[in-house]
Amino acid sequence: MKKYIKTILLSTLSAGFLFSCQSELDNFNENPNEPTTTTPSLLLSAMEVSTFSTHTSGLIRTSNIFDQHLAGTSIGQLGELQRYILTEQDLNNEWNTLYGTTLVSGHILNRDFADDYPYYNGIGQILTAINLGYATDLWGDVPYDEAFLAEEGNRTPAYNTQEQIYQRLQTILDNAITNLNKPESSNISVPDKADYIFNGDVEKWIKVAYVLKARFALRLTEVDNNAAQKALDFITASGMTSNSDDANTFFPGTANGLNQWNALDISRENYLKTGAFFVDALKNNNDPRLAFSIANSNKDADGKPILPAIYVGNAPDDLSTTSSSYIGPAYASPSSPIGIVTYAEAKFIEAEAKLRLSQNAKPALEEAIAASVLKVTGTNATPSFLAAATSTVNLATIIQQKYNALFLTMEPYNDYRRTGLPALIPNQNTNTKAIPVRFPTPSEERIYNPKATVVSNVTTKVWWDKN
Repeated sequence: MKKYIKTILLSTLSAGFLFSCQSELDNFNENPNEPTTTTPSLLLSAMEVSTFSTHTSGLIRTSNIFDQHLAGTSIGQLGELQRYILTEQDLNNEWNTLYGTTLVSGHILNRDFADDYPYYNGIGQILTAINLGYATDLWGDVPYDEAFLAEEGNRTPAYNTQEQIYQRLQTILDNAITNLNKPESSNISVPDKADYIFNGDVEKWIKVAYVLKARFALRLTEVDNNAAQKALDFITASGMTSNSDDANTFFPGTANGLNQWNALDISRENYLKTGAFFVDALKNNNDPRLAFSIANSNKDADGKPILPAIYVGNAPDDLSTTSSSYIGPAYASPSSPIGIVTYAEAKFIEAEAKLRLSQNAKPALEEAIAASVLKVTGTNATPSFLAAATSTVNLATIIQQKYNALFLTMEPYNDYRRTGLPALIPNQNTNTKAIPVRFPTPSEERIYNPKATVVSNVTTKVWWDKN
């Protein structure tokens, strides 16, 4: 327990420095190096901060390189990802963030504070579902039922199958909704400043939970004949109505609280560029999000952007060009929020579910695109743009528009594996000549957990990927 608490403490102290939040240390042991207790507020803050980190760093960066939103260059290690080289040693930090901070914090919230703090626990359960979803979508089978039994002496947890994990995700979210629907009086205290996303607004969290249920249901279109209807039912129940319901990352933009895409460009300039497929998809359709999603690559001698603006991405086999565009200001300014679960995603899910059920998908698709344009640009999409973007309503259109909208999330990579869309051309200057469809098991799991489901081949599909 002390190891877990120290990890959580460090994460949340970082949150305190980043967000200038009030310290939550009053209930700790007098020895600050060996804290033995914690609070639901501390746990929730730790979960959110580590979720922000996961959502804007290695796992998302790698999946966005694989699906050609982004492109690594030969200047740094991201060029290896551009060549589809992802090793078991590359993933230990990401795995440890998911399990060593985020998911264990959710476990402690549920174990120790469920009865007296159902709102904290409910939010923690939603964050658990988000992060457990990241883990299983990238690694397939992962530990969950036995993952947090180290105190009982089990340091080698058995893995759940991905099918079992998907069952657990729905149950976790159902339990979260139950907790968040309880009366406020059932809580000793309720979240406010500890919740950087919604400041304790449980109604918004319930909406997010239903969209996540729909996300996970739709993921199973190739293994569950009722997936589309389930997804549509969950979206209908969610009640999301606008971008104001979005769950976003939060970065205050201070010296120690920069948006991580901004920080990467400062500390690792030219390691990462945007991908040509994504940039061209916006350019070729006069997409109003272009100048907000993609940075102007035309710069003067001092590196300042100048006119005319030039937006260009790197092709999959181009690791040498560094004069191309980086991520644009809507995503990579110091305090830019990045959507984790959004109204736009909810409407894209609705559109695909209705299409699969032979219902009219066009209104939902229009609303999805309009929501994305408004979120990214701050202005409404023109009727002419929406008409052109939805002139043909089929699966390819829906997935392409979702790809354009959910930049810097994992969902387009998941959609590509699930549907084969959009029709990406892999980098042929690689050993596999095929886009990886999973992450290899982290080396620490392979070495220290004999019960781990070990997969090293990145072309081995996860359970729900039947494309």
